[in-house]
Amino acid sequence: MSTLAIAIGATSLSLVLVFVWMFSLSLRKKRMEEERIAREAAYRRAMEKARQQERQDRIFKAETGHVPTILYLAKEAERNKPNEALYWYHKGALLDNITAMYGIVRLSDKKREDLVLREQANYWRLCIAGAEGDIHAKFEAAKALIYGKGVERNIPQGVAKVQEVAEEGNLEGILFMGDWNISPDNPTPSPKQSTEWFEIAADKQSEEGMTKLGLNYLNGVGVEQDIQRACYWLERAAEKGNVEAMYFAGEAWREVKPNGASIAYIWLFMSAYMGYEPAKSARDTVGSTLGVDSVVGLQSLAKPVLKKLQFGPVVKHSLIRALNKLYKRELPLFGLTVDKAESKDEQVEQQTPSNEVSEQELSQPDTDDSSAQYSYSSYGTNYTA
Repeated sequence: MSTLAIAIGATSLSLVLVFVWMFSLSLRKKRMEEERIAREAAYRRAMEKARQQERQDRIFKAETGHVPTILYLAKEAERNKPNEALYWYHKGALLDNITAMYGIVRLSDKKREDLVLREQANYWRLCIAGAEGDIHAKFEAAKALIYGKGVERNIPQGVAKVQEVAEEGNLEGILFMGDWNISPDNPTPSPKQSTEWFEIAADKQSEEGMTKLGLNYLNGVGVEQDIQRACYWLERAAEKGNVEAMYFAGEAWREVKPNGASIAYIWLFMSAYMGYEPAKSARDTVGSTLGVDSVVGLQSLAKPVLKKLQFGPVVKHSLIRALNKLYKRELPLFGLTVDKAESKDEQVEQQTPSNEVSEQELSQPDTDDSSAQYSYSSYGTNYTA
């Protein structure tokens, strides 16, 4: 009996010990699982912190202008965060990175209904074309930067880019710099530089450059007022068929004695005939001071010149010389001393004697009856025979 009791007691003790062991094992396992979970959570927190730190480091590098990091962040955000991607692409584009410029265009094209993004995309297309060698696109992008079209306005940077284009010999840039230096939008205008830029344009045989140079001399913009130089450059542009220059040449001669009104009428008449509206009223005003006979005679003098201008510019200085001789005026040929060498355009003009205006042609009225009648009805004169 005692043996049985001992056996039962031993068995019970064994069971208790097994239970205690299993319970202890369960606690240990649970503790180990908790420790594992805690370690994994700590690892995840550490990894997340490291990722956040890495992102902060990347953002810092990107914000301070590290282009590869900027492109990485932009590409990372492009799929799910397009606005953030645009932000980074824009930052890269401002650092003249073409890949970033393409990124802006690509994302902007996905939102064609957004007018702001569309204009922004147009600006960066110009920048891309300019970077790839399109000088006109480079000029247009610089202008957009000055006036804030598709990009945040930055006048100094835009003007610097236009000047760079102008210094490369681009005529659009040269003329813009001339205009910009007397523009009311320019916070630091320089009339003297305006005239210098227009001189460069005139030297490149630009009609617009010659006209604006003449107007600067006429109004004393950046230089001492010089009526003779003003008339010379306006008539040089007019010889090339520029109707605006003809109009301003006419205006410049109106009050000059003794023959200024006649010279003015010739220029205003040709400008009006070639379609420049402001010249029509000015022509009629000048004509009213001359009398019918003078007006008819001046129209006849102008017709041979108009016929030649239909075939392109007349030979350099030929019309100026003819007017000098006809009206005994002494308008110097400034271009002969200013120009160091004739341009290709001038050489072509000189090699086209058939389009030269002679004193004889200008002084002999066109007596063709049909042409005379035409001068009354179609040239816009207010006079009748």
